[in-house]
Amino acid sequence: MKPAAITYLVTRTHGLRTHLISSRDIQFLAKAKSLKEVSDSLLRTEYGTEISKLPTKEVDAITLEQIFLKTLVNRFFFVTREAQGKMQDLLTRYCARFEVENIKRVIRAKHSGEILEEPNLIPLPREYTLVNFPALLNAKDVDEVVALLRETFYRPLIERLEAYRQAGVTMVLETALDNIYFGKVWEIASKISDGKGVKDLVGKEIDLRNLLIAFSLKVRGLSPNLIQEILVSSTYRLSESKLHSLTQARLEDAPSMLATQPYSRLASEVVNIVRGGSHIPFEIPFLKQLYQDASKALKTCFLDAGYIVAYLLLSECEAKNLVAIAIGKQLGLPEEGILKSLFVD
Repeated sequence: MKPAAITYLVTRTHGLRTHLISSRDIQFLAKAKSLKEVSDSLLRTEYGTEISKLPTKEVDAITLEQIFLKTLVNRFFFVTREAQGKMQDLLTRYCARFEVENIKRVIRAKHSGEILEEPNLIPLPREYTLVNFPALLNAKDVDEVVALLRETFYRPLIERLEAYRQAGVTMVLETALDNIYFGKVWEIASKISDGKGVKDLVGKEIDLRNLLIAFSLKVRGLSPNLIQEILVSSTYRLSESKLHSLTQARLEDAPSMLATQPYSRLASEVVNIVRGGSHIPFEIPFLKQLYQDASKALKTCFLDAGYIVAYLLLSECEAKNLVAIAIGKQLGLPEEGILKSLFVD
């Protein structure tokens, strides 16, 4: 018999799911004539309360992005507070993805010498993080950022500093953060009672992240040994031996090497992007795959814990789509360009 706490949480999540914006309406927003038309359309959604407080002259992409991300964080932590037992432990660890993303943003900014301010971070209430982000933002360089994290869960970054200096790419440190994050989530994902779908979604995200790391660093010409060293250590459908083979082989060989895996079509798409010199951000095919898997899980895990994780992933998908639309409209990008950057069916 399914635990009552899981049943309750899944039922609550079904109600929350109705607040998500449909793919059709996301595409409608992408075709809006202006950023103001986008914000006006969103007044009828969950974002309306915050948007309605803004004076017309303050409706810009940065302000809207903060509203989208604040709503996303609230959704994640609302579900986490409603959970109990191991499910709450899992979701608490799962929510750390925002803290990790903020650390990545700081590291990228310090690496490139850009000035990053607090509004450029995901708005994370102080009670949801133990990291001193004001101190990180004031750090003079990447080395100091890593030093400031010495007394946190992210201490292992210290071990990657030399590899980062040699490679000259922040992904070396970003993958160290991923390894810490996914390690903690994966540790408990398989321990959820009647947690159908949870392990599958978390595992697929780990696989996709490893493929993104392997392919993107291979394109940049990093050595196979370094790529192998910095992959996320947790694995799901992609075994360590398969990942090792992928790092050693040519990128063009990846589709055939993954022929028996669910990621063969994805590998072919990545190869075509590289060959065609596409301007599409490299991570988009991987995120599209993840969010498509989440959409499918809403049907296959209708009454199971996997439905909760699927809802959270689709909330994240919605936020990314809305941010892309807002930025695209403010920059005056063509409709076709905005649509290509979206994660829609």
